Amino acid sequence: MRKDICTFLLVLMIAFLLVQGLELSYEDKEDSEVDEYYKEHQEKTGADNMVEAILLDFRAYDTFGEVMVLYIAIAGVIILGKIVTGDDQS
Repeated sequence: MRKDICTFLLVLMIAFLLVQGLELSYEDKEDSEVDEYYKEHQEKTGADNMVEAILLDFRAYDTFGEVMVLYIAIAGVIILGKIVTGDDQS
């Protein structure tokens, strides 16, 4: 019973913090220099919208690097799992 109450209170606290964070992130803010840069150069990318322009053109190398790091990490876990379990059959 005590564990259920603690879990419920923890979930309520996390929900409260998430709602507070959402309220902070949607305040009226002025555009920064970076926002203006992306807006001015969106046409150069040929993308349909701003998200595509940022992810597929401006940050393409970063995104590719992050994907490669994740791929290498997953491959490492699979290899280590085979070594630990003794499943060396390929």
